[in-house]
Amino acid sequence: MTTRFTFALILALGVVMMGAHRAHAARPCPPDINCSGQVNVNDLLAVISAWGQTNTPANVNGLGAVDVDDLLAVISAWGDCHFNFGPVYPNAEAWQIGLEFVTTLTLPQATYIRIDRDLGLIRTAFPALASQTHTMAWAPNQLIVAKVQGQDHTDYNCTNTYYQMTTEAPLFSSGGVDYVVVTFAGKLNVEALAAIYSTLPGINFAEPNGLIGGENFWTPSILISPVGSWRWNIDDGFLDCFDGCDCHRVYTIDTDLAGNVTLVDLQQFGQSWCRF
Repeated sequence: MTTRFTFALILALGVVMMGAHRAHAARPCPPDINCSGQVNVNDLLAVISAWGQTNTPANVNGLGAVDVDDLLAVISAWGDCHFNFGPVYPNAEAWQIGLEFVTTLTLPQATYIRIDRDLGLIRTAFPALASQTHTMAWAPNQLIVAKVQGQDHTDYNCTNTYYQMTTEAPLFSSGGVDYVVVTFAGKLNVEALAAIYSTLPGINFAEPNGLIGGENFWTPSILISPVGSWRWNIDDGFLDCFDGCDCHRVYTIDTDLAGNVTLVDLQQFGQSWCRF
């Protein structure tokens, strides 16, 4: 049997067996053993050099000792090993609202389409809301991370590679902890990502880079009945909004699958100098 044929056979077996492998703890891309962003010959050699060992990143499937299953897992994941941020949506506002709405890391296209459609329908029905755009709760490509000094940050660095960190900017240091702003190459639900980073060794906490102030907040929810109906809570704030607007118009609006828009409630409140 030729070397080329043997490698092809192993590759084919690896593809078949890929679904059987479990992810190694704290490693978002276990076959990328050296955390380079690529699964290649270096990872293959790392498996071979750690053959029979257990407590090593080369134990890709996290089961027993390093063996042929780990070798196959590396071969079947050959190539780039980066997080897929998904499509770039044209309506940045709808994209942001969607990321704040979902619990997944990325925004499903069907959810984006519904949000984009509803924004247009609501603004057509209520022209006063046409210029009242949503204020982001947080930057969709940044985390604030607290790194404990003197601890091993290998898993943190691997996670940065997988999620395509572009920069790590220092904020300040206090009590043996370095606080940094981590910026990623694409947009995602950073609240969900923060939960992943918070579990990493040597990380005290991670949280979205939240934005202070803002005037308007568009918050959707899905109604149980009728099927396909959404409810929008829209806080249209104005006057002195740096620390919370003085004046508010809060709309409760329902939309359905057919595109009907229904005003459920409108409340106006605020300081004595607000004029409605």
